[in-house]
Formats: sequence, C-alpha cells, structure tokens
Amino acid sequence: MQHDKVKSAARVIEILEYFSEHREPARMSELTAALGYPASSVTALLRTLVAMGYMDFDQATHRYFPATRLSRLTNWMEAGGYEQTTVLDAMHKLRELTEEPVVLAAPDGVHIEYFISLHRYEGTNSHIKTGSRRLMIQNGIGWLMLSRAPLADALTIYRKTITAGLLAEEKFSEAEYSETLDRHRGTDISVLHAKDLREPTAHWNASMISTLIPVPKGHHRYLGVGVHGPTPRMTEKADMIAGHLRDLVEDLRAQV
Repeated sequence: MQHDKVKSAARVIEILEYFSEHREPARMSELTAALGYPASSVTALLRTLVAMGYMDFDQATHRYFPATRLSRLTNWMEAGGYEQTTVLDAMHKLRELTEEPVVLAAPDGVHIEYFISLHRYEGTNSHIKTGSRRLMIQNGIGWLMLSRAPLADALTIYRKTITAGLLAEEKFSEAEYSETLDRHRGTDISVLHAKDLREPTAHWNASMISTLIPVPKGHHRYLGVGVHGPTPRMTEKADMIAGHLRDLVEDLRAQV
C-alpha cells in the first residue's frame, strides 16, 4: 500500500511537469501517451486533482488544465516565482525564435539540474527531461557558473567530483579544468558539443549553447539558460542563437 502511494505521488508530479512544459490543456489520452501510465491510473489521479480543486476539467473539450489554486501552494517562494514567471516567459519566447528546445538550470552540489525544460515542437528533438542532472565540470552552463565563482570554490567542486569517483582525473586533469574555466571567464556564451566531453552522454551527437542570466537581488543561486539540439543544427544556427541569448539576458536585466 505504501509503495502504491509513493508511485501515485511520483505520477502526480510528472503530470504537473507535463503541463509546465506544454502550457496548454490536454486530454487524458494525451497524458497517458506522453507519460506511459495506464489510463485507469491517470484517470483516477486527474479526478482526485479535480475534486481537490487543483485541476480544471472542461466538459465541452474533455481537456484538463491546472487550476489557479495550484499556484498558491508555491507562490510564497519569491525566487521560484521569478523563475516560473519572468524567466519562463522569456524561455518560451526564446524557443519560438530559435525553434529549438530550451532549458533552465541551477547548481545542485557537484551537478547542475535542468529544472525547466521546453521541448521542440517538431522534427529531430534531443529533449532533456525535467530533473535531469549533469556534472558541473562537464557542462557548459556549469563551467560558466564555476568561472564566475571564487577560484577556491571552483576547485573544490572539481576535487569533490574526482574524489567521489564521478569522473576520472586522468580523463580531465585539474590543469585542463583550469584552462576550461579561463576560457569561460572570457565569454558570456558557452558552446558545448557532447562529442568533446570526456564521458559518454545520452545525446552524443548533440550540442548546447548557453549563458547565465541575471537574478533578483538576494536570489540564492546562479541560473543558466541553454538552447540544445543535434550538433549540425546547433552549429549552423550558433550565431543566431547566441544573439537571442544575449537579447534574453538584456531583457531580464531590465526586469530585475
């Protein structure tokens, strides 16, 4: 019984993540197809959310959409409010302009976590799932963040990663790491090709172009936005994407 409760909790979160990524009403069949859960399970969860006032159901279209009551659960978190409103709107605009998937990431120990991920509408799509994590010392957004941090802190992240056995020192030495940080100190845009990493990734023929974004005064963490996709497409569109990323930074700077 306890296992069923835990499984149901995870499914509710994934349903909400689906709406966060797509930002439009969806039929129950669309949710089951996207999440891969039994229709009976999704139906029961949706009915429960509707009954509790956290999900709206349109009788005419048979589509579900999160209710405004849901936002009240987290709107006390001011930093998250910035990320889920101002930044999210900017990310949707960036996706429209680049026609590529867009992610928002923050530090999480020796990793970065992609906690908002907007998919590409059509075509080849190297979509990064919300909640995915990558080593900071093997990630473009991570290198930008570490290059802005005090050197002692940046070296601590490197040494913790090596000590934990998450990356072998012979594959990425401290000297190479320091050179990478130096390169990122001199730029506001990171271009990372997965094939150049020292460890294999799930998207070996993918690349990401990223930048750090302004945060409100008192915000407790760095934030980075990245545009990603197949390497040939990213290479062809690199200048255009970098330009739109810089515009996004300026737009956000005017709002914080």
